[in-house]
Order: sequence, then structure tokens, then C-alpha cells
Amino acid sequence: MNIKRILLIEPQAAASHVYSLVRMPRLGLPLLGAQLKELGYQVNLLYGKSREIKVADLLQNDLVGISTTTSTCKEAYKIASIVRNRGIPVVLGGVHATFMAEEALQYADYVCRGEADFTFAQLLECLNRGEQPYQVPGVSFYDQEQNLIQNPLPDWVDITKSPVPDLTLFTNADQISTYPVLTSRGCPHRCTFCSVTQMFGHQYRCRSVQQVLAELERYRGRNLFFCDDNFTANPIRTKTILKEMIKQDLLPKWWGAQVRAEAAQDEELLSLMRQARCGTVYVGLESINPLTLQAFHKQQDVADIRYCVENFHKYGIKVHGMFVFGGDEDSVATIRETVDFALETKIDTVQFMILVPLPGTPVYTQLDQEGRLLTKDWDFYDGHHVVFQPKQMSPWELQTETINAFRRFYAIRNLPRNLFVTGFSSVVFRGIGYYLVRKWTKECGWYQQWLQNSVLQRPQVARSFRIRNYVRMQIVQEGNGITVELQGYLSSLAWSKIVRVIKANLIQHRLITVNAANLNFPSEQVVKNFVHTLNRWAETSRVQVRVPDLKLLVDVLERNNLTIPNFEYSVQ
Repeated sequence: MNIKRILLIEPQAAASHVYSLVRMPRLGLPLLGAQLKELGYQVNLLYGKSREIKVADLLQNDLVGISTTTSTCKEAYKIASIVRNRGIPVVLGGVHATFMAEEALQYADYVCRGEADFTFAQLLECLNRGEQPYQVPGVSFYDQEQNLIQNPLPDWVDITKSPVPDLTLFTNADQISTYPVLTSRGCPHRCTFCSVTQMFGHQYRCRSVQQVLAELERYRGRNLFFCDDNFTANPIRTKTILKEMIKQDLLPKWWGAQVRAEAAQDEELLSLMRQARCGTVYVGLESINPLTLQAFHKQQDVADIRYCVENFHKYGIKVHGMFVFGGDEDSVATIRETVDFALETKIDTVQFMILVPLPGTPVYTQLDQEGRLLTKDWDFYDGHHVVFQPKQMSPWELQTETINAFRRFYAIRNLPRNLFVTGFSSVVFRGIGYYLVRKWTKECGWYQQWLQNSVLQRPQVARSFRIRNYVRMQIVQEGNGITVELQGYLSSLAWSKIVRVIKANLIQHRLITVNAANLNFPSEQVVKNFVHTLNRWAETSRVQVRVPDLKLLVDVLERNNLTIPNFEYSVQ
């Protein structure tokens, strides 16, 4: 095998979410890219939605690597399916592939589990020598006899030896709005819903202060985010970095970081953060329910949270409060009281997330063993959708109350509440929240209906049609979903008629499944029309399609310089 040209992709979630307007990639791929470039490979990085990627560009590479989180893994699988269909090797990595390696290997040739700072390059060396990577730590694959090989995970990486991430390798680097910088890995805490410690360990590992300062030189005067899981875990070290930033005038235009509530108890730290132009802290407040905080192992109480908001505001630093709803001790009252608390304490912006049982976490193991997971459709594991059965409310109640919580906090009357606390920028950020909440509610309102309908168990309604003697069609309507079964010979006129019939039976924001596995496509133009229509539906609905031949689809997309479809596709 001769691998020279490599494309590394970090896909974004297809649906809107709390960070949809922030164009900031994670650092794993830029780190690998810098290393591979140094080794002589031709490397490009891509960050964005799969529907922005042209298939022809995708297929010009010798190998494609894709990073996964749980909520983006299906986007990764869509990309991987197209690449693999052409016989191009695919490597999947990241947190989801680490904990769901067997699943990921259905779409990839190799999976890199754990920290791949130095193992990815070793994998490439093996492939270029024509060898199987039996000795490369963290790699999973099927050997020639189809035996599953799961090599032991690599040791924790000494990140002082990792290369500086090269963001210029992104083909769309000009779209990055906020630049990420990592100063440490790992977290000493044990929050039950968090996958960070499972992926990166409890050991708090740090880059040297000089390494951090050298990287900050690149981003002087730009927007910056310290993407450590806890930027202030070692306050003495953090203060040293901040003092040197001020002394050497390595100041961003604005910066933010994730911290815990106890950071607000250190007055010197807050003073230095303000002098160094910290604009916002992102604080994992999680809950105002003491029992929930205890169950989450947060090691903080409500008084700590209240003091945290008050003291950061004293230094003019905005607080983005991150809360999690749906713990076993939470009720509808908990959610409503949290909104009251957030408004009363004047938290600048909030993130009301539904508990996500991410693979690899204690919460996932518990809920899976108890049979409380409603779905393993990973698209919905984004903190905006209920995917499990809560203890003290129905799934529909948790979904509805979370939406209402967002609407209450980001109501128009509340936008200017912090104008005289943290200034006009707080009003702007709340305005963005107002926009995102309404956009997300419009796009995903059908899921709320699905939760309600799944409880009501509404009967199926089936209708059969014959289209111009060419196609037999059956439409099955059940709850909030619609399934379209197609069989026969699809001409352009037949497809036009089918589209009119489906639209007459279609309600916006519902799940649409199209089974075209027994459909014959007589021409490339018909395939293009088919893809174009389903792409349009996928802008407002969840669309899943079963096709007779993925190669036919890939060929048409490549020849016509089209992007990866919006809809999900599989071969039956």
C-alpha cells in the first residue's frame, strides 16, 4: 500500500445545537496533521457538516481518517461508507469509536482507540509496509481470517512531547471564528455522566508554560478558547500562564475557558483572568438540586454556585452556566426552579442540557443495564433530546420542560437583564440564545411529538398506490413517522407523481423512511432528481433511505460534483 495523500475530517452534527454558530474545531486532528506533515505526508483537514463535502474531493485521497463523538458518529459513518465503497482505507477515532469499536468497524477498516497522538502515524507506517498493525497500541481491526483484533490501549501521552496543532491545515481554516488552545489533559474529578476521565484519565497532565505561550503568539488579538476540561484545576500553574500573558502582551481579543465553581473563590486568579482579557467562563454548575449534585459526584453545593456567579461578575467576567436535567433525583419542579435560580442570580447565558448517557460513562452502563434507554440512535445523544426513561417524570415531560426552560430564560423581556452587570455583550449573547432556541425548536419539534406519540401508541395507517404502472408504493403512517415502500421502475414522470403523493401525506418535522431497495433507476438524471428531493425534505425532517446499490449513488455524486447527501442512507 502506498499512502501519501491523507484527509482527516471532523464532522459536525447535522442538527442545530448550542454551539452551532461557533466555528471551532477540536484539536485532535490538527495535532495529527502537524505530525504527519512533518513525516512527509500530504495532509488536509476538514471541519464541517458532511453535506458540505463534495464526494469527488473525498475520493481523491489514499486514506481518510474521521474523528467521532457520539452525536456526530452517524455523520462519520455516512462519510466512511462512501469512501470505503471505493476501496479507500478508512480509519475512525475519537471518543465514540473508542468505546464502540465493534460498531465503528462496520464502517471502517481500522479504529484508533484512546489517545492517538503517536499511534496513528505508527498505523500508517504498518500499512505502507503492507503489514497488519498487530503491535500498534489502541488499534482495532479484523484480520484476514475475520478475527476481531483489539490491541491494548496506549499509555497516557506525555503531552509535552505532542506537536503543536496546525490549524492552517484545514481547507476551510478561514471559517474558524474562535481558536482552540489546550494547556492540559485529564480531570481529577469523577462526574458520573462525563466521558472525559474515561477517555483521558484522572491524571492531570500539563504542557509547559513556555509551550503554551509560544502557541498563544499565533493568536494575539484573536478570539481564543482554552479547551482544557478544567482550565483552573491547578491554580498556581494557571496564574503563571496568565501573568506571562500579561507581561509578554500575548493577549487575545477575547478568551473563554471551562472552569469549576470553586475557581471563583480565588480573588488573585479572577483578577489575573480579567487583566488577561477573559470574557466568559463556562462553568459546569449541573444542578441546584443537592441530591442531584451528590449523585453526579460534583463535590459542590448551591451556595458555591451562587458565590461563583456573584464573584465572577464582580470582576466583569460573564458566566455561561451549564446545567444538566434528568437525573434520578430531578423532577419537573427541579427544572422550573433552576430557571428561577438562573434568572435571580443573573447568570449571563445558560445551557440547559438533558442528561446524555454517553457510551463509556457510568450513567450509560447503569441505564443500559436497567433497560431505560429509549433509543441508541446516536444522532439524538446531543443533550437536546431525551433518550432514556427518567425516574420522576415521563420522557415527554423532560423534553417539554427543557424546551420551556430555554424559552423562559431567553424570553425577549430577559435579554437586557444583565446590561448593567456585564455590559451590552451579555445582551448580544442572550439574543443569540433567543435565536438558537427558536431555530432548534422549529427543527426538532417533531421529536417532542414522537415522544408523546410513542406513549399514545397510535395505530398504523397504511395506503397503497400504483404509479403509472411502473412503481408500486405503500405509505405507512405510524405516530410521528412515515414509511414509504417503493418497488419497480422509477422514471422521471413516476418520481414526480410519487413526490406529490408523499407531500400530500407528509406533515412537517416528522421522521421519513424511504425504502428504495427494490427500485430500479433507469438513468443518472433520475438518481439526481431522487437525491435532490430527499435533500430538500431533510432540511425540515429526519430522512432515512435504503438504496439498492451504494456504488450507483457514489458514482452519480462523484461525476456530478455533488456533496454528500443530507439524508441517511444504507444498503439493504
